[in-house]
Amino acid sequence: MILLVLLLTATQAGHTQRVQGEEKNGSCVCEVNNTIWAFPTAKYEGVTQLLQGCEVSLQKLQTQVVMTNKELPKMQATLENITARLQRFEYLNTHGLYNALHLRQVSDELQDLHQIISQAEKDRPTAETQKLRKELQKVQKDVEKMYTDNVFNLESVRERLRFLNNRAQTCRTIPDDFRSYCSHRIMSNISSPLITKLSPFGKSYISGAWGRDTSIESNERYWVQPLVNGHRFGNIIRYYPSFEDFMAGRNHQDESIAPSNTHTDAVQGPGTIMYNGVVYYQCYTTAELCSYNMKTKKNNRLKLPEAGVNNKFPYCYYTCRDWTDIDLAADSEGLWVMYATDSNHGNMVLSRVDREGLNVTQTWKTRLFKRSVTNAFMVCGVLYATRYVDQYKEEVFYAFDTATGLEDNTLSLPLEKVSAGIANLHYNPTDMKLYMYNDGYLLSFQVFF
Repeated sequence: MILLVLLLTATQAGHTQRVQGEEKNGSCVCEVNNTIWAFPTAKYEGVTQLLQGCEVSLQKLQTQVVMTNKELPKMQATLENITARLQRFEYLNTHGLYNALHLRQVSDELQDLHQIISQAEKDRPTAETQKLRKELQKVQKDVEKMYTDNVFNLESVRERLRFLNNRAQTCRTIPDDFRSYCSHRIMSNISSPLITKLSPFGKSYISGAWGRDTSIESNERYWVQPLVNGHRFGNIIRYYPSFEDFMAGRNHQDESIAPSNTHTDAVQGPGTIMYNGVVYYQCYTTAELCSYNMKTKKNNRLKLPEAGVNNKFPYCYYTCRDWTDIDLAADSEGLWVMYATDSNHGNMVLSRVDREGLNVTQTWKTRLFKRSVTNAFMVCGVLYATRYVDQYKEEVFYAFDTATGLEDNTLSLPLEKVSAGIANLHYNPTDMKLYMYNDGYLLSFQVFF
């Protein structure tokens, strides 16, 4: 037997295989294992799936890259904006001036408030003054803790001090006794809203005034006076010939009080009142009372010496209602104007105005700090003031009787509302109702004695 050695080459795979053969019947016979040339189907499918997975991942990455490229400029702009805003505080932060400076200011405010509360407690100690003293001591401890912790909310502390100061100023108005010789005029209760209606000018006009003409002799006339230009100015008053027309929003007329919102005769602030066809209001940017006669179309002016204007003494119990320095009222005793002066230490000043000659006939100085109330109105020669309770409730807490010169802050008459802010509140002796302009809503209430 002849053994033959064959070298077979797997050309495609680059492998060689050595086999032995033998001669049979004149031929060379050998057995060859050809599995080495079998196609790797399983490996091919695995590689194909891996490739498809890579393609999906690549598409996701490409999508993320595109989105990142779009968002990156926005992120960079935001970062630059934040950096620019923080840059001005960097010096204060690194040099430690911010905390020391402002904490010193807070400490000074605490000292001033301590003196006010001490004086109020000395004049007449009450449960309220004792409560204020305890709350002030708590605030003092919080401030002392800020010095060591170096962490505090300045705005929160100032808000607490402001709230305590308002309450302390109110305590200073309490007299030793309150015996009004006109006690039958003191209100005993106020009804729930009889009217709750959105202003015909829309909810966006959050400041203005409305009501019924305050004169028994005049025809029934309901009016609305909105403020524009930052809820500050106005030159239009809309009126309706009857209550039915007012409720239905029909047959109204718009009267131009001044040629424009910035004219010297234009309205500033929501203290407007209408008395027998004459509109009374604060004149544009000045400490003057203006009047506009809807019949004669003429304007008149009255100077109010020392009256603070342009947000010097606005109504400010909870949040300040801008441009409420000068407020008007009209009751059975006549026309009134309410404001505050430096000489009266920011406390409310009340003047009676002669409508015929448009001049002040008498003035009263109260001890009611004007910035510690949300609004005020007159009823039968008695000045009432309100304060904020919550978003849906006010409280009539103060009364000053012009007949006796006595004042009282022990009242607690609830007054409902539909929104937090009150722009205008006045009484009408014709129907014995209160009229409120409440952040674009028009409300009226029945008064009881």
